[in-house]
Amino acid sequence: DPLRRKEPLEAYSLDLLRMVGTLEQYQTRWALVVTPDGVLHRVRVGNYLGRNNGQIIRIEPSGLLLSEIVPTGPGEWEQRQASIALKD
Repeated sequence: DPLRRKEPLEAYSLDLLRMVGTLEQYQTRWALVVTPDGVLHRVRVGNYLGRNNGQIIRIEPSGLLLSEIVPTGPGEWEQRQASIALKD
């Protein structure tokens, strides 16, 4: 949806974000993601992050899985999966 309001973590490329943990609250699993400037964010399935319209589709203790939409040519787009692994 090009008209939706961008989320804060969409300002960063995926390689700059670090997943540092997970937590569960009221049967919802959250991932804890840190930005390069040290700000901790709590995200869940459905949230967006990264510069390619990456939407979180699964959160596991070992990392999170995203579905991105990336340009492949003029007016052409492709959906692909990306991930962020848990960092110690």
